[in-house]
Amino acid sequence: MHSAPSQTLPFSSDYFRQLAALGEKFQITDTQGKFISISEGINRAAALVYRQRKQQRKVIFIGNGGSASVASHQAVDYWRNGNIPAIAFNDSASLTCISNDFGYEQVFSKPISIFAQSGDILFAISSSGESANILAGVRQAIQMDCQVITLSAFQTNNPLRQLGHLNFYVPTMAYGFAEIMHLCICHCIIDGLVKGALPSSDEDNYLNLAQNEVS
Repeated sequence: MHSAPSQTLPFSSDYFRQLAALGEKFQITDTQGKFISISEGINRAAALVYRQRKQQRKVIFIGNGGSASVASHQAVDYWRNGNIPAIAFNDSASLTCISNDFGYEQVFSKPISIFAQSGDILFAISSSGESANILAGVRQAIQMDCQVITLSAFQTNNPLRQLGHLNFYVPTMAYGFAEIMHLCICHCIIDGLVKGALPSSDEDNYLNLAQNEVS
């Protein structure tokens, strides 16, 4: 590890410059793999979340490690600030119980099978987009007719990015950058709703995702 003060400034300048660039470079695709602009993608996600508030449907967040922290953080923000029923399946007793009895791959799919209902939204967060338990959770949610929003990074062709109705992809191989951007995206959605900036008056235009089936 380099500790010389003279090396701190260029590193930090580079770090924040790259992070800022990612705020304009992340990509969004729909269930067909079609690219969507950042503003339209955020609007679509916000419209889905707004519908949950009106219909009292749930928003579910799942993630491992740093992404688990993002999931817990956002579940709290969505219900506290947005008045939207939101949950993250990160309780230690639940995780260890399911891991012990069924295997870690099912730590999210099992509770989703019990708690999720048709029309709920699942935010599936994974930097690699390859975590077996996240993919299993997504497939379970799709089976139960939930709307799925994925957040991934690393490889452009990661499997998680292919599964959601909306897929947010951050083009970075760095965990820190991926996690920060995923957190920012989730915050942007709920902050826009709370401030009344999203969705727009023609919100119904953004609610057509249910017409597209995920294969």
